[in-house]
Amino acid sequence: MTKNIRCLLIISALLPAFFGCTQPNEVDKSAVKTSYIAINGADTARLDLVLKGTTFKGKYAINFSNKYTDSGDVRGQVSGDTLLGDFHYLHYGLQWKRIAIAFLKKGDQLIMGEGIQSEYLNIPFFKADQPIRYDSVKFVFEKTAID
Repeated sequence: MTKNIRCLLIISALLPAFFGCTQPNEVDKSAVKTSYIAINGADTARLDLVLKGTTFKGKYAINFSNKYTDSGDVRGQVSGDTLLGDFHYLHYGLQWKRIAIAFLKKGDQLIMGEGIQSEYLNIPFFKADQPIRYDSVKFVFEKTAID
């Protein structure tokens, strides 16, 4: 086999590796998209999540009595029936904040946990020596149809 043909075969074998791995519009079949709504008095919250493996990300918005909305991004880790992560949001539409979030999955519900938070290198987390409470919480999210 001549050198040119061998070189051509190697290049044609490598082309799919460079151009065929992922397409920009390719849909990830392993990601699960789910939307949730929670209502507590005049306050409403919407949570749109994408779960993939042991991670989640998405959008979260809380409307406080139609006066103002805190909205931003959520991300974190899934461990069994618990989602732990953070919520990076625009507070009062004026200042960016980041807080720890926790959700307990029960059927088609996500129960938002409450607990004592701390921060390390600007990364919020729930204190390990204090339990996260899932009773008497502000929001219990119900699964909805995806828009």
